[in-house]
Amino acid sequence: MVKALSRVLFGTVACLSVGAIASPVHAAVFTPQNITFNTSNYKTYTGGSNGTFSVNNVSAAIAALQDSDSTSNVELWHSTENPTSNVGFSSTLGNHNVTVQSVTVADWAVFGNQWLNDFIASNSQMSSLWSTLTPTLQLAARSSITTSGLPSSGDPNVGSLTLNNVTGELKLDLIGHLDLKPRILARQYSTGNSTWDSILSGFARQTPGSIQASEIAKVTIGDSTYYAYGFNATSTGVSTNDGSESYTGRYTWTKTLAVAPPPASTPEPSSVVGSVVIAGTLVALRKLKSVS
Repeated sequence: MVKALSRVLFGTVACLSVGAIASPVHAAVFTPQNITFNTSNYKTYTGGSNGTFSVNNVSAAIAALQDSDSTSNVELWHSTENPTSNVGFSSTLGNHNVTVQSVTVADWAVFGNQWLNDFIASNSQMSSLWSTLTPTLQLAARSSITTSGLPSSGDPNVGSLTLNNVTGELKLDLIGHLDLKPRILARQYSTGNSTWDSILSGFARQTPGSIQASEIAKVTIGDSTYYAYGFNATSTGVSTNDGSESYTGRYTWTKTLAVAPPPASTPEPSSVVGSVVIAGTLVALRKLKSVS
């Protein structure tokens, strides 16, 4: 009798112990919360090929940043093609404070050299075309980018901003042109930098492939600042009604952040109650054994 009861008891202990094991961390993708804008100079597009535009509409902007449609987007500094200050929004993403802003000429002095190196290395065509330039022209191009920047690239269209709580991957989608080449050849596109425009025009005439380059966003995560851009776009499937085909490409920038540790395990209420019952039963078993 005592042995049979013991086996039942220990089986119960094993079952109840499961409740004390911490639940596994489930993957979740966070979207920006507590979004605030430091400017009225922004414009929202609701997404798709027949979306609508609204200016300085905070509700529409927050909806575009939090929805699952990355073709809906918020353009920072929409008023001109030459941002003169860093305007944008701040937010919380998981346990991180993240700010996304427009880019000014002063910023190009910080990241311009790296941007140019990344553009040249983005594909073999660009690398080959760059090598055909004379050293003097290469130097002029680099100097113009770090001193004058590419003004029209500083007003980014932010499609989405997300954080994976398991991998720590922060992902920023920038919406722009899938292929700049046709617009460059038609003289419908300008970076605002005449030296670089002339070089791009030559590249467009010579390359058989596309020319891809996103706009740039200034991203501050905590105390660290980064410049988000890309040279490899995927098609959004959107043909926008603004007449410029400007939302046809999606450029994705990523950054891996530290992942918050999982919460400490706490016993389930059932396991706490079970432990009390088990303790009392063990005492009773000892008494039975002493009697027998």
